[in-house]
Amino acid sequence: MKKFLFILAIIQISLPALAGKLTIKSQPVGAEIFINVGGRPVRLGVTPYESDLSEVIRTYVKSNSFMMEMKKAGHLPFRILLAKTEDVDLELSANLELDPAVSNHKEHDLLMNELFDVQKMIRGRNFRDALGKLDELEKKHPTLSIIPELKATSYYMNKEVENALSYYRKAFALNPDNVDAYRMKVYLEKKLGVDSEVK
Repeated sequence: MKKFLFILAIIQISLPALAGKLTIKSQPVGAEIFINVGGRPVRLGVTPYESDLSEVIRTYVKSNSFMMEMKKAGHLPFRILLAKTEDVDLELSANLELDPAVSNHKEHDLLMNELFDVQKMIRGRNFRDALGKLDELEKKHPTLSIIPELKATSYYMNKEVENALSYYRKAFALNPDNVDAYRMKVYLEKKLGVDSEVK
């Protein structure tokens, strides 16, 4: 019996320790992976990434915990604090959030495209569709003066002068620096003989 235990002990000692696998994925792919070493980031690679966890620990980790970070242009960084361990498989999966500045740019681009479409409709004298589209945009962007200004232009070109004046006034009220809306408001007030103080 003692001989058997001794042989078993020798087999266990001679077998390599089970090494854990480190797998890192991100959405979107291609995020750079950094590990914090002594207060400075060291680049490990890009996602998807796979490595021997014990190798990473031995090479970079000097304390009981360590910080990993994923970065991709146009996205907020993803950081995670991990405990030092070598004998487990570690799989990290991160959904990188779009940077709000980038998200806002995309939203603005979409709005600009929709406004260009409206201008084409107005130039094509398709006032009904232009006004319908502007109604939708006004619900999403109630504080933009360009929307009531384009509504006013549609009404003016369709010879609905009173409606045009109402929307030029609204555009000017939303943005007192909107020179075009102000000029048209003053022009139509004089043309219609109405008091400029009436809103």
